Amino acid sequence: MKKWFLLSFIALSTFAFGQEGQGAVLHSSRYIFSPSGYSLPKDSIYLNWIGPLLDVQFAPTENLTVGLGTPAFLGVYVNGGYSMKVNDFTTAKVGGLFGFPTIGQASFGLPFAVITMGQPNANITFGAGYGFGTGDFAGDFDGLALNLAGYKDFGGKTGLLFESWYLPEIETYLVAPAFRIYTKRDRRYWNIGFLGARYSYEEMVYPILGYDTDFDGVADVMQEPSGPSQTIYDYDNPLLTRVWEAFRFPIFSYAMYF
Repeated sequence: MKKWFLLSFIALSTFAFGQEGQGAVLHSSRYIFSPSGYSLPKDSIYLNWIGPLLDVQFAPTENLTVGLGTPAFLGVYVNGGYSMKVNDFTTAKVGGLFGFPTIGQASFGLPFAVITMGQPNANITFGAGYGFGTGDFAGDFDGLALNLAGYKDFGGKTGLLFESWYLPEIETYLVAPAFRIYTKRDRRYWNIGFLGARYSYEEMVYPILGYDTDFDGVADVMQEPSGPSQTIYDYDNPLLTRVWEAFRFPIFSYAMYF
């Protein structure tokens, strides 16, 4: 836990100051996956590719952004967000993502709200949403989702960004630091970094014979298992324990403006 907080603090400490850069302003509405409070410029369109996710975003007005996407062609979703400028330093956005799989009877959604503090070239965003699923997804996506992200531009062609998520219902932490590279002539963006996750699940552990593992004053009862194992456990009184796992792998995203 301490390591995740330390990584968040180190990354966010770089976002205190920013330099002017047109590249940072154009693609300021998004980090890797999560949105910021900023909207796209009116009539802007971009294609975004994040691993298995592919979507298109369009801004029909100065404050409204709408999109259509697919996760590896296994489903289809629509999303949208409305931005509101609170003051010169703060911008907020409300929106949502809703979709369904290409096979099966189900649906999923994620209404959200975010608030961004700073400027497009140096900012921090706090967000919250609630994921839900129906049908085949029932229960899999239900729960609160908390988000913390930030970006610092280095002159308009490179930058450093940080995106993280906490899903309290399933006790999962996700963190994704990345470098952003921008080519001004082609208006293309590359985010290159890694995704790290720490998650937990409950596992049944069987107590060892001869010990009072549940502290009820009685030693565990001897009982032979039905399988080929010769180890003897008390299978009538299993203990439920939480197991923590972690993984990390490279992540890449690409955005192209038209």
